[in-house]
Amino acid sequence: MNGYFDIVIFDEASQLRLEDNLPAILKGKQVIIAGDEHQMPPSSYFSKVFDGVTEDEDDLDEEDEIVIDKDNILLSCESLLDFGSELNFEKKYLDFHYRSKHPYLIDFSNYAFYNQRLKPLPNNFDYVPIKYIQVNGTFSDHTNEAEAEMVLAIIDKNIDKLPNGKYPSVGIATFNIKQRDLIWGKINDRRKLEKFNKFIEKINELEQNGFFIKNLENIQGDECDVIILSTTYGVTKEKKFPHTLLKIINSKSGYRLLNVIITRAKYKVYVCSSVPENIFLDYKNYLNVEGANNRRAVFFAYLAYCKAVSECNSEMRLSVLTTLAENTSKSAGFDFMGGDLESPFEEEVYQSLADHFGTEKLIPQLQFAGFRIDIVYDPKKVGVPKIAIECDGAKYHSSREAYLYDLHRQKILENHGFVFHRIWSTNWWRNSSREIKQLIGFIKHIESSQSSNLTDFSSTALAFTDDVEIIEEYISQASLFDTDVESATIKSINKPLPIQIEIFKDEVQINSKVHVKYVNNGKDINIQMVSTENNIQDKSGVQKVYYKSPLGNALFKRSVGDVVKIGNLDHFVEIIKIAN
Repeated sequence: MNGYFDIVIFDEASQLRLEDNLPAILKGKQVIIAGDEHQMPPSSYFSKVFDGVTEDEDDLDEEDEIVIDKDNILLSCESLLDFGSELNFEKKYLDFHYRSKHPYLIDFSNYAFYNQRLKPLPNNFDYVPIKYIQVNGTFSDHTNEAEAEMVLAIIDKNIDKLPNGKYPSVGIATFNIKQRDLIWGKINDRRKLEKFNKFIEKINELEQNGFFIKNLENIQGDECDVIILSTTYGVTKEKKFPHTLLKIINSKSGYRLLNVIITRAKYKVYVCSSVPENIFLDYKNYLNVEGANNRRAVFFAYLAYCKAVSECNSEMRLSVLTTLAENTSKSAGFDFMGGDLESPFEEEVYQSLADHFGTEKLIPQLQFAGFRIDIVYDPKKVGVPKIAIECDGAKYHSSREAYLYDLHRQKILENHGFVFHRIWSTNWWRNSSREIKQLIGFIKHIESSQSSNLTDFSSTALAFTDDVEIIEEYISQASLFDTDVESATIKSINKPLPIQIEIFKDEVQINSKVHVKYVNNGKDINIQMVSTENNIQDKSGVQKVYYKSPLGNALFKRSVGDVVKIGNLDHFVEIIKIAN
C-alpha cells in the first residue's frame, strides 16, 4: 500500500495556509480545492484571535503586506485557494445559491462582490427579510450597551415558534469580541433573575437548536434561520463618530469579513446599528473615494440597503444595488420566464398539451433558480402545485452522475412548489397516445386535488416579527443633537435593564414647524407644513411647504431622527426638531 488517497478535498480553502496543507496535497492523486475568494483569508491577526492571544481590535496592527517572491510566486500565495489559482486548477463556479430563502438576503453580496452571477431561489411566502433598527447606542469601551439590550429584546419579543412548533435557529453576530462577551454576560446574568425565567427558557430551547453568539472573525461556515446583527460601532460619549472605529472593516480584507457576516441567515436578518444615518446614507461619496466595493464604503452601503429593504423602499434598494454594480463587471444575466423548445420530442409533447389545454397555462423551457424545466403546466390555483414535465432521454440519465444531479434538482424544485412527471423518449416513440393520456390524467388529478404536498408557509413569518420597539432609556445616549450624554449612561450592572419600553414620537402634521438638515450639504432650514400651494417664506425665515410637494410628502407623518429621500432626487434630509 503506497499511502496515497484517490481524492483529497479541501474546504474553506481561502482560510488555509499552503505550508499547513502541503503534506495533504502530496498525499492526493487528485486534489479538489473548494473556497470563496471573497471570504476570510488567513492572517496573523485572526490567528491571534483564535489562539486567545488578543481580544481587542486596538491590538490589530496594520494588515500585513504580502511580500511577493518573484522567483517563486507559489510561496507568496495568500492561501491554498490562491495556490490552486496560480497552478491553473480547472475552475468551477457554484452559481446556485440555496442558503437564502429570500433573494434580498443575498442580493447585496451578489451585486457588490459576485458580479451578479449568483442565482438565488425565490421566496416561498411574502415577508420582509431584513429588519433595520436604528438603535442610536453609545460606543464605549469597545461595546454598545443599547445594541446588546436590543438584541435580547428581539429574542424576547420578536422570535416565536415556526408552524412545526419549534423555534427557528438563531445566531447573534457582533462586530467585535467584546460585544459578543457583553451579550453572553447579559444572558448569564439574567439566568439568575426570577423575572426572566421565560426569557431564559426560550434561550435554553434555542440553544438546543444551535443558538450561538459569534464575532465577525469566527462566524464563517455558520448558518441559521435568523441572524441578529449588532454592528456595535456608534457615536462616542463625545458625540462624535470617529471612522477609525471601523478598523477591521477598513482593512484591505475588511469587505470579506462583511460578506461573511451578512450572508449567514436563511430567512431573516435583524440589523441593530448605531452608525448615524446621515453618515451611512452618504455611501455613494464613500464609494467614489474608495473606488471599489470595499472598506467602510461597502459597509455604509449595506446599512443603506438594509434600511431600504426594511422600509420596503424599492427605489432606494435598487439605487444601492445599481451603485454597487457600477463598480463591478457584470458576468451573468437575469433568468427569463421561458424559451424555445430544444427537440422534436419536446415540441410534440408541448403541442399535444396545447391541443388539450391551450397554451395559457404552458411555459416552455422555464428558468427557475438556475435550473431549466422542459415544460411547466401552471394550474394557476392557490394551493395547487405547478407541474414540471420532463422530456427525458434514457441516454442522458444512464450515468450515475446525471442521475444523482437530477435527484438533487428535483428535490430543490419540489421544495419550491413543483411536482414532477417524466416522459421517457423511448416510451413516447413506442406509444405516444398512451403517454399523453397518462400525462393528461396526472394533470387533472393534481388540479382536482383538494390538498397537496406543498409545505404550508402561511404562518412562517410570524416566527420573526418586525414590531420592534425602541429602548427609550438609550435614545439620548448617542444622539448627535443631545447635550447631556453622561446623564443618560447606565452604569449599574446589578439592576436589570429594561428589555423594551415603547416610545411615542411627535410626527410631522399639517401646520407642524419642522427643523430639517440636508444630509448632502449640511444645510439647515426651518419649514412649516401647510395645506395650500404656492407659498412664500415668512419674515421669520420659515418656509411654508405644501404637504403634497416632494419635500412635504417625504416629511409628512415622519418623526425626529428620520432621514428621508425627497421625491426622485438623490437628496436626503434629516428631521432635527418638530413643533406641533
